[in-house]
Amino acid sequence: MKRLTLVRHGHAETRADGGDFYRELSPQGRSEASCAAAALCSNLPPPDLMIVSEALRSRETAQLLNELFRSPPGYASGDIALETSQSLYHASIQTLYGLIHSIPITTQHALIVGHNPGLSELAQRWTQKFSLDRAFGGLPTAGWCSATFDTRDWRSISSPIDVVLS
Repeated sequence: MKRLTLVRHGHAETRADGGDFYRELSPQGRSEASCAAAALCSNLPPPDLMIVSEALRSRETAQLLNELFRSPPGYASGDIALETSQSLYHASIQTLYGLIHSIPITTQHALIVGHNPGLSELAQRWTQKFSLDRAFGGLPTAGWCSATFDTRDWRSISSPIDVVLS
C-alpha cells in the first residue's frame, strides 16, 4: 500500500521582485498552511518524503507543514525527507506522474507540495472514482487531497482505493 498526498501551496503575496517564482506566502497563506498541517496530522499518517516545488511559496508551505508535523503531542513523525523539484512549478499531470513514478519504492507516504492547475487536475481524476468530483471544484490554497493505492511500486500507481479531501 502506498499513500500519496497532494498539497497546494498557501495563499501568496500578489507580487515579488523577480516575478511569480519568488512570491512568498501572505499572512493568510501562513495561516492556511498551519490549518492544513493540523488537518493532515489529524487524518493521515506522517509522510516519510516531501517533494516540493522550488517556488518560494511552496517551500515556505512545506516548511510550515514540516514544523507542524513534528510538534503535535503523541505524533511521532520521525525524520521527513525533503526534496525540491524545479519540474513541480506549474507541472502538468504527465510531469506529476513522471515524478510520482520516480519515488523510491521504500517510501510509503509521499507528500507533494506544488501548484494548480496540475495538482487539482490529478485530484479530480482520483475523486471521479468515488463520485466526489461533482462537489470538488479544485484545491484551494493550502488545500489537500490524499489517496491510497494498492501497490508496492510507485511506477504502477493507477486507481486509488480511497481518497480523503480537505
